[in-house]
Amino acid sequence: MSVKIEIFTSEPPCSGGRLLLKLLEKIKEEYKSKIEIEIYRGVNPKLSEYGIAASPAVVIDKDIRIIGICPSEETFREALREAGVQ
Repeated sequence: MSVKIEIFTSEPPCSGGRLLLKLLEKIKEEYKSKIEIEIYRGVNPKLSEYGIAASPAVVIDKDIRIIGICPSEETFREALREAGVQ
């Protein structure tokens, strides 16, 4: 079973959003079938559903993990570990 990761960025992406999308490519390659990624760009109804007011943002398994910054690779990996992704 894969863990769902939702990524929110502005459109066009700010510098943090661009860095996050780049980091995501590396993470996606490593975790392959263990994660399912959905990327939302710009204004989206899901933003208000989660109460997110800043981007970039990362939601893992419906849990808001990161808002307003691009996390370091280690922080992203730790968030995945906490969500049960090995």
